[in-house]
Amino acid sequence: MTELMERKAFITRWRKMLKLQEKLDERIVMGNGLTYKDLLDGDLYVAAVLDEIGELNHELKADWCWWKKTQAPVDEKKVLEEFVDVLHFVLSWQLAHHEVSGLPLSKFTAIAFSEYENSGRFAEQRRVVSAFQPMMLRLSECNTYPPVSQLMWLMRCLKLDFEDVYQAYLAKNKENHARQDRGY
Repeated sequence: MTELMERKAFITRWRKMLKLQEKLDERIVMGNGLTYKDLLDGDLYVAAVLDEIGELNHELKADWCWWKKTQAPVDEKKVLEEFVDVLHFVLSWQLAHHEVSGLPLSKFTAIAFSEYENSGRFAEQRRVVSAFQPMMLRLSECNTYPPVSQLMWLMRCLKLDFEDVYQAYLAKNKENHARQDRGY
């Protein structure tokens, strides 16, 4: 297991991701004539996160698909990419919740760090089903707080390193802006 990042470094990175996500949301959400309230009221974040979790689960298929002898091994790079797609929507959900309810973003940042910091309780073996259970329970509640704690639980269950996640987020955010430039 990798060493945990110091609190200040974690919070600095989380805040930067929120700022980058806000700029991307301005292009995507507001650029499509929507508001954060529209997304929250329509449970669209729940649908988006469920979709991305499905893609992530598919990338982990070799960990749980016992009946298929020809199943390709897990591609850790693709797992990281799919996790970052989930992260994009959870960050956007935080921004939406902040704008609509006024709940400070610092509350979500503190929740994320707290779950990250408590990661010592994880087994050495990746457990796919137990990784998804808290996220699925939170999503079934629809339109509650963004599943920040559950996202961090998922990250640590999947044995992803936060610095790797952060760097992959920066790259994907840049790619998402380029997609917008191309009319995606």
